[in-house]
Amino acid sequence: MQTSHPISQPKRRRRLMPIAVAGAAVLLLILAVMLALSNETSNRFHKIKTGWEEYSQAADPRGLWISEIRGYFGYGGMIHNFKNYVLRQDEKYERTLRAQSRLLLNAIATYQAANPDPVEQDALERIKRVVEEYSRNIEIIKQGISEHKSAEEIDALVRVDDSDALRALAVLERHWLDQRQRNLDTIVVALSDGDALVRSLAGVMVLLTALVGLIALMIFALVGSALRSNAAQLKELEARKSAQMAERKLAWVVQQSPASIMITDTHGTIEFANRKLLEMTGYSEEELVGKSPSILKSGHTPEGAYRDIWKRLSQGKPWRGVFKNLRKDGSHYWAATSLLPLLNEEGEITNYIGVGEDITEKRHVDEQIAQVQKMEAVGILAGSVAHDFNNVLMTIIGNTELIKLESEDMDAPKDVRASIEHIEIASRRARALIQQLLTFARQQPGQARRLELHHAVDEALELIRVSTPPTVQIEFKPAVDLVATDIDPTAFFQIVMNLCHNAVEAIGDKGGRIELRLDRINRGTKGGLKKLPKGALGTIKLEIDDNGPGIPQDIQEKIFEPFFSTKPVGKGTGLGLAIVRNWVEEAGGKVHLQSSRETGTCFTLLFPEFEVTESETEQQSRPQMGHEHILLVDDEEELLYTIRRMMARLGYRVEAFSNPALALHAFRTNPGSYDAVVTDMMMPGMNGAELITALHEIRPELPAMVISSYMVEGSLPDDLKDVVTVQKPVNMAGLAHAMRLTIDRSQG
Repeated sequence: MQTSHPISQPKRRRRLMPIAVAGAAVLLLILAVMLALSNETSNRFHKIKTGWEEYSQAADPRGLWISEIRGYFGYGGMIHNFKNYVLRQDEKYERTLRAQSRLLLNAIATYQAANPDPVEQDALERIKRVVEEYSRNIEIIKQGISEHKSAEEIDALVRVDDSDALRALAVLERHWLDQRQRNLDTIVVALSDGDALVRSLAGVMVLLTALVGLIALMIFALVGSALRSNAAQLKELEARKSAQMAERKLAWVVQQSPASIMITDTHGTIEFANRKLLEMTGYSEEELVGKSPSILKSGHTPEGAYRDIWKRLSQGKPWRGVFKNLRKDGSHYWAATSLLPLLNEEGEITNYIGVGEDITEKRHVDEQIAQVQKMEAVGILAGSVAHDFNNVLMTIIGNTELIKLESEDMDAPKDVRASIEHIEIASRRARALIQQLLTFARQQPGQARRLELHHAVDEALELIRVSTPPTVQIEFKPAVDLVATDIDPTAFFQIVMNLCHNAVEAIGDKGGRIELRLDRINRGTKGGLKKLPKGALGTIKLEIDDNGPGIPQDIQEKIFEPFFSTKPVGKGTGLGLAIVRNWVEEAGGKVHLQSSRETGTCFTLLFPEFEVTESETEQQSRPQMGHEHILLVDDEEELLYTIRRMMARLGYRVEAFSNPALALHAFRTNPGSYDAVVTDMMMPGMNGAELITALHEIRPELPAMVISSYMVEGSLPDDLKDVVTVQKPVNMAGLAHAMRLTIDRSQG
């Protein structure tokens, strides 16, 4: 036994060696398999981690940038407002377009600065080119509006093919979504591969670890855990993708909402402001978030009202009303606002939401409609009193001129003649006022004629000086004697009156100076009108200059707008300067404004100059006389007496009647004895048109003239178009001229 022991040891070792080697091999194999499994599993989880990080990082600002580009560029953005600006020609769209252009270019620049790939870079450049083309066309639209071009003409000038930009935007969105989808697919593939690898290796491990059950159980537990983790991650990915899409849609709705949306915390600090609110207020998001809504206060709403609103909101009740808010640039806007408390599941207030609609334009329209209705009411009143008032003025003017002539014949004292001249001035001013009332209220059309402006300015200043305080000096410094243009005399008189009256009000009680300068600019000389009508000799320049406080720069562009006024409510209609510019432009002229606090205000009026014909002064100095037999009819006894005396002074033989029926009877008795009929228009029983028609049935060639207090288009029937019409009140010279026109027209 002792001899065999040494021998049995090597045998045993030899027998155990294969088992040991096999066991070692199995262990090494198991170790290798475990290492391989561990390595492959680690690789798969590394891919999952990498893919997940790429997918998470893909939720970068590019999605927001793309959303901003579409919002600023698409419907409700630049394309929409560009078309509205062309069609409506409203300057608010210009401001909106410029703001959207700036924001859009900023978003594109920010995206480009993030080192996008070539596909994104190309799409951004294509969009940028179209945006820049739109931006350049804003000035073209503005120029076209200033040149009074139609929307079709402007559209032909600024039409932009934005189809390439829209395709580029679609490419940009699709490329971004495809990239996110590729990252997600990478994660899913890695999970699927890992799942297959783990399952296959799990089977091998079960076979290889039959001898080592503990290791097999541990590996099996590891595989089971990996499978559950993979399934949970897949489910989480799907849920997160769905939540992200819902959040993105909600963000688009809030940002692109046509209503302004503000969210504050329970202390009133702004936490969110959507794009519409930023456009309405002019603030950036950084300037609003973290601030109080009081930054928008204009002072229009009392502080007590704000306290009531906060009290109501703190009780969980909504509030609806209108605010007049203040923009960043200092201008105001009106917003119809709804304020609502935001409640959580427990019914507790967590935030406040403000939703607003800009109703500034609607309020302006309503105010303009109210102003127009007031003007229509004034028109009705003017039409109802014009007849009686002009009859009274006719009596005053006619008798004043008769007294003046008689005082000259009798060599009356100088103070008597001065008093008569004052009555003349006052009556002419009253005549101008009633003409102004009819012109403003009823928009009575004026009739342009050749008017010598030197004399016209002198005549207007006679009336202006009477109503001007002695602290204001008015000087007229004409550099030319005779210059004429074609314009309605009443319109020119009102132009001078309006501008001088505004200057007097601007100077105020402190006193100052108003200087009128009249000069001529030769044709083709700098400073004159660029486009002159046929037959024009050059340009007439009339300057009305005052040394008042001037007009602030921020409102100089608005003063010619209808209904714009810096005067207190009830002190002005806001129509004066708008009508001045309209009258000047109707005469083929232009109005320029220069104003500053240091130099005061100067309005420069440019008119086309025409050849001077016989001036009004010359006509007045030698009224045309006559000798014919006139049939005069007017139901106003005092007026009938005045006109008869004026005609008699001019040399006519006058037979006057206050009853049109009696006048018709007298004419029938001896129709050949009368050379002309002069009649009032509005008379009881038979108006002037009916009387002339009856007289023409007896004697068709009888010359006829109508003197009326308020003549409008269509007052006479078509068969009486040759009848001369004269507007009451009329002076001696005007009556003499109309009489000769009536009689000589029929003879010529």
